[in-house]
Amino acid sequence: MMIRNLEKIKPIINEFTIHNIEWLSNFHLHVIQDKYFDNISILDITFLIKENSKTYELVIRFSCIEDLRFKTGGVLTQISGFNIRDLKENGYHPMKYLIEDYENGIINFYCNDIEFISLSESIYISI
Repeated sequence: MMIRNLEKIKPIINEFTIHNIEWLSNFHLHVIQDKYFDNISILDITFLIKENSKTYELVIRFSCIEDLRFKTGGVLTQISGFNIRDLKENGYHPMKYLIEDYENGIINFYCNDIEFISLSESIYISI
């Protein structure tokens, strides 16, 4: 599985796929140091998901970001087709994954790791 810890979503959203994601509400890019003091770029994105008349905030962490392109469309950014392409199958590439909004080109970047961080019901935003 491309997204580590994704099985933790199942108790709340049993039929979850990344294609359920339609909105991006938070975008936090920062740099941390690993145990060898190398700088690692981290991108935490909060996505909004509508499930059973509730809105959930899904936080996914992407590590070792390269070639980041992002276009915002206002307070909430709607994405219409979120895709994770596994580049390991295509021969040599320094990055493992290509993340893209394949319909509107809102977001596009490469990364080496993808991890589920949290899923909680939104008390602030309803879509």
